[in-house]
Amino acid sequence: MSTKVVAIYGNLAYVLTIEDVATTLGITERGVRLRVDLLSGLLDAHLRRGPKNQLLFDDNALVMLKRLEEVRRLDGLSLRQAALVVREELEGHHAKVDGGGGRTVASESVKHGVEDFGTDWSVRKLISELERERDYWREMALKLQEQVRELERLALPAPREGRPWWGRRLFRWLWS
Repeated sequence: MSTKVVAIYGNLAYVLTIEDVATTLGITERGVRLRVDLLSGLLDAHLRRGPKNQLLFDDNALVMLKRLEEVRRLDGLSLRQAALVVREELEGHHAKVDGGGGRTVASESVKHGVEDFGTDWSVRKLISELERERDYWREMALKLQEQVRELERLALPAPREGRPWWGRRLFRWLWS
């Protein structure tokens, strides 16, 4: 390859600005900078400086930041704890991190079930992701059921149908 082609290809890979990443993740630019600092060693290869010292991201950096945000939201972890989880995932360490509320990321039964499949990391990863997602939706359904019960308790009774008897008779008398 010629150096021009490599230079063009290299520039095309880094097209996301910090504003683009903030919009994609639904956070502020300051939040993006904080997450970049937390994953500094892992993201360094996927970041470049552009004109006027602008921070440019490639697709892999965006994927890592999305994963960090996903772990933070689904598990209810702080940013630092979520960054540790993502670091361990990307570096190949599989130690489980406690979510602070006494809840571990994967249950004991799932861990033992995965060992039967061997040491395939992708199977373990998929099972833990599905378990987290199931727990999230279960909690969401329970919260929504509780809100519906509360709203039903507070709701006004249904209005009576039609006009009162005297209104119907008066209307008929006036128009006959």
